[in-house]
Amino acid sequence: MTTAAATIRPARPWLIHALALGVYALMALAATAPLPLHLGEQIIANEPGQVDGFLGIWNVWWTATALSGGQDPFFTPLLFHPQGLDLFWQTLSLPQGLLVLPLTLAVGPLPAYNLLILLSFVLGGYFAFLFIRYALRRPDEPHPASRILHPANLAALVGGAVYAFAPFHMQKVLDAQLEVASVQWLPLWALATLILLERRRWPWALLSAALLLWVGLGTWYYGLFALIATGLMAGLWGLRSEGPRLRPDLKTVVWGLAPVALWLAVMAPRLVSLARTGDRLLGDARVEQQDAIADLLAFWLPNPNHPLWGAAVTALYTGTHPGEILWNVSLGLVGVALAIVGVAAVWRAQWRWLALGVVAAALAMGAELVVGGWRTGVPGPYALIRDLPGVRSSHRPNHFVLISLLTTALFAAAGARATLARLPRAGAPWAAAGLLAAIFAIDAWAGPLPLYSRPMPAPYLSMPAPDGALLPVPLHINFSNSENLWYQTRHRWPIIGGFIGREPPYPLARYAPGIKELRFGRVERDDILSPAWPDLARETLAAYKIRYVMFHHQAMGSPLPLMRQIVAEMGLSASYEDDLITVHPVPEPPVARPLAYLGPGWGALERDGARRWRWMDESAQVYLLNPTGAPRPVRLTLDLEAYAEPRTLTLRLGDGPPFALAVSRSRMARSLRLILPPGETVLYLSAPAGAPPGQPERRLSLAVMGISIE
Repeated sequence: MTTAAATIRPARPWLIHALALGVYALMALAATAPLPLHLGEQIIANEPGQVDGFLGIWNVWWTATALSGGQDPFFTPLLFHPQGLDLFWQTLSLPQGLLVLPLTLAVGPLPAYNLLILLSFVLGGYFAFLFIRYALRRPDEPHPASRILHPANLAALVGGAVYAFAPFHMQKVLDAQLEVASVQWLPLWALATLILLERRRWPWALLSAALLLWVGLGTWYYGLFALIATGLMAGLWGLRSEGPRLRPDLKTVVWGLAPVALWLAVMAPRLVSLARTGDRLLGDARVEQQDAIADLLAFWLPNPNHPLWGAAVTALYTGTHPGEILWNVSLGLVGVALAIVGVAAVWRAQWRWLALGVVAAALAMGAELVVGGWRTGVPGPYALIRDLPGVRSSHRPNHFVLISLLTTALFAAAGARATLARLPRAGAPWAAAGLLAAIFAIDAWAGPLPLYSRPMPAPYLSMPAPDGALLPVPLHINFSNSENLWYQTRHRWPIIGGFIGREPPYPLARYAPGIKELRFGRVERDDILSPAWPDLARETLAAYKIRYVMFHHQAMGSPLPLMRQIVAEMGLSASYEDDLITVHPVPEPPVARPLAYLGPGWGALERDGARRWRWMDESAQVYLLNPTGAPRPVRLTLDLEAYAEPRTLTLRLGDGPPFALAVSRSRMARSLRLILPPGETVLYLSAPAGAPPGQPERRLSLAVMGISIE
């Protein structure tokens, strides 16, 4: 090594990285206090976060459980029994689960979750430090590794803190939303994509595409935004300066779009499926998007969680935005002030990042520009994409702010460097330390953070090995409650329902006897089915291998006495009860007989004296259960009559061929001989329907007075 080269790189360049990691670790421990004293007991969570936090814990637990057992982590049989749940588009947060997998297996998911919260600050700051140090490098000066306290290192250290300790990030930590609190992966994607645009080599294209997918697997919010930003970067870096003019460089554009093409190739099967089932599977959140946009003024607000002025800032904002809860997109006062200095200093060299940050902020504002609570009617760029499959299921366009936050951190580092350059060499480290302290005290500090713990009911501590499923009450299928997920990390039994990021189609909880009564608190004691209530309900639970009904008293609240009456009618007795929980074993029937219950397409029960019936729409479904392990012949008898005139009833058993029955205007009975496979089979019925006089909205085909199976 020559003497000149020896002056460029120190003998121990790793010290620079150790310094950055150490600084961010100390800041993280202080910012999250008192969590470091309770890593195995409690989590950081405000009141809404008490729900999402335990969903995040379940995600970490399931990732470790699936991978350690050789299972596909993207599908779980433990939720929404018996159909299971595809987790690919849910909030699984696979990269986060992988990051702490050994710890999860060793000490459990709650300490692992808390470590992930700390790492979101440490790695978020460190990866932003690496990105910023590369993006702001100057070819006319020695390598920043020439000394640890080089201005480039100090400035990047400040920029990383602006990114990782911004009020937006702290809000996600308080909300206990692990997937969006994990901000650490985005800077790595930005770094790889920048290097690709500059060097144009396939290894960097592959790395950029891999990180694009990795960000998405962490949370599809950031994955979608990074995908769009990759396209924007390809266009921006594809403009080359020639004096005062810009000319397109198509080669750079093609290289910049290579990660998008690779991502699309890998994701093609999933995207095709999403295009077909997106709204049914993930829902349509375009109405909710209006409550999760970024007001133009919100970017510049002081830290809304600060113990000194946070309450006043919150009152100011919510006074003009009543009912909004996902509004904190603050970039941080110190970060913004430094970024303004940085823009003035380096905008000519870094105009592309400035443009990307501005466009990302505009997208975060949603489909319409809102200023101080005033809806201007001016459409925003998000309006161009909000109707696309997948995008329309996104609840939170304002999370696009994370890309603006990364560009803010970049310019804040440039501003810090311009400021440090004016100081004596010995004073620069102290000034950088002062800037880090200001970022912590003004932008990051939220006072002692609220901690939350959830007790584990005693029966779950000693449950036998899974031999079926549990029916927890309340079910929380379409409500934001995650206690059933927390309990499952201990008992490991499949459960009926299970709160998750997006409620999937789950007919069982809407139609299955025994389950629907305990979900909705309504009982039809004289319906058209035979076997009838309550035998049908009790035996249906057993047919679906539900071994226990678990009453969680605090979550049930005032409906508890009604639910006790329902299970008593069903013939379920308690085997255990304390202040938190009652356990009702489900008895096995003496003889496992076939069962039938109504699915969609049936009207409400109607009566005329002793006569009762349900109207069928143009199509309807009947669920048939064979609780044995072998195909079984059954006779299904329909007691019915046609509405207004004779009609043809078409039936189809599962995937079998259709067959037809003629139904007269007068009441009649028809018996069908069927072979039922084991488990659940759907009988599909359809018939021409008409509207009764004066009721054009109703569609009636058949009146069914009885359905019996034997």
